[in-house]
Amino acid sequence: MKSDNSRPTLWLLSLACAGLSGMLTGCGLQERQAESPPQTVQLDGQTYRIEQITASTWLAHAPRGLAEGPEKTAVLVKAIEKASNCKVTDSNFSAQGTVLNAQVDCGSKLKN
Repeated sequence: MKSDNSRPTLWLLSLACAGLSGMLTGCGLQERQAESPPQTVQLDGQTYRIEQITASTWLAHAPRGLAEGPEKTAVLVKAIEKASNCKVTDSNFSAQGTVLNAQVDCGSKLKN
């Protein structure tokens, strides 16, 4: 006959695992929580997905097929400036060159 002593131990182990899993999931969600929902910007017939991560950090996602080079950087900077109405002061690519991370200066609002 099997002892029932293992049931409380298994129950506590399951509860501990569920709690740890919940804590880890919660931490992961806070890691990159956008300040506002993503938006789209239209430039020259192309659609760009723009996200505000913090007050001064924005992301621009390049559409598929956008050619590599300085023109790609320029159009993504332009898309962020259009969405944020701020001046991009620094930027770099991540995610294999498909996402431009940019720092903006909103003290120098763009002149329209």
